[in-house]
Amino acid sequence: MNKIYLIRRNERDYIQVGSGVSMSYLRKEADEYSLVLKMEPGSRFPMHGHHGGEQIYVVNGRVKIGQYELNEGDYFFTPFNHTQTLETEEGCNLLVCSAKKVDAAHHFSQAETTA
Repeated sequence: MNKIYLIRRNERDYIQVGSGVSMSYLRKEADEYSLVLKMEPGSRFPMHGHHGGEQIYVVNGRVKIGQYELNEGDYFFTPFNHTQTLETEEGCNLLVCSAKKVDAAHHFSQAETTA
């Protein structure tokens, strides 16, 4: 993207990606994106992998990513081809930035059959 743009908080469109989980793209260009992931209390985002690394910043709330507990202000990086499941008891908002698109279709169907 070669121009300045602004998305106001009340102008975001959220896409439901799971029970109690929605996301809103902030930037999406080719295979790169930045998004806000909103997780309601008690929600879970199934295991999924990435073709590239992913950065996660906890804007508010608390989330468990695999074996790691993250709190507001924490930063988490997952390397290439790392799979993870996100869970939250109290709810959270995450800023997620990835260098490549999510390879989720296979992992979602696999996670649903093992849950």
